[in-house]
Amino acid sequence: MSRRSELASAVATIKAKRNGAVPRVGQVELTDKTLYLNVAIKGQAGTVGIVDVNTKREVGVTNIDGNKLNAGRDYIIDSIRVLRGSGSGTLKNEIWDNTNINSNKQFDGTFLNAELRIKQDGNVLIDMPMTDLLGDTTNFFRSISTSPLIRSNLEFEIEIEYPKGVSVTAASDTNVRFEFRVHQAKR
Repeated sequence: MSRRSELASAVATIKAKRNGAVPRVGQVELTDKTLYLNVAIKGQAGTVGIVDVNTKREVGVTNIDGNKLNAGRDYIIDSIRVLRGSGSGTLKNEIWDNTNINSNKQFDGTFLNAELRIKQDGNVLIDMPMTDLLGDTTNFFRSISTSPLIRSNLEFEIEIEYPKGVSVTAASDTNVRFEFRVHQAKR
């Protein structure tokens, strides 16, 4: 069985058994995981890479280490959410909530009109507006129906593209947390 068909089989099994543990599918061991990345967006404009080769794992800031997964470990993205910081802390001690556009504490308008992209090997895996990732409860995760696969040993990018000619206001002390629910497939 090829690596791609093993992973496709794993995705099908995951979707079929969402509420149960699926420790192995063929030769693939599966683990539920949430990747997170805290970002200070103050003053950002244009296209900003938020994960690159210099991204270092640091507890409280991100559990992503670089922009290439170790050999034999792939991530299948299940869902994403964006949380807003309270503005009372640094990236390490921020209080995160799911404040959205209908509340008193709002995201900067430039950020709301930006787009999030995940790319790998010339392919766009995810491309959606920020407003699509904001919900109205603290448990909201936006499901990703295509189950995109970030493959090991290939560089990937996560970026925010802001509308042309505008930037997140410098007065905005907004910290943002991206959370990606994934299934880690380990061979």
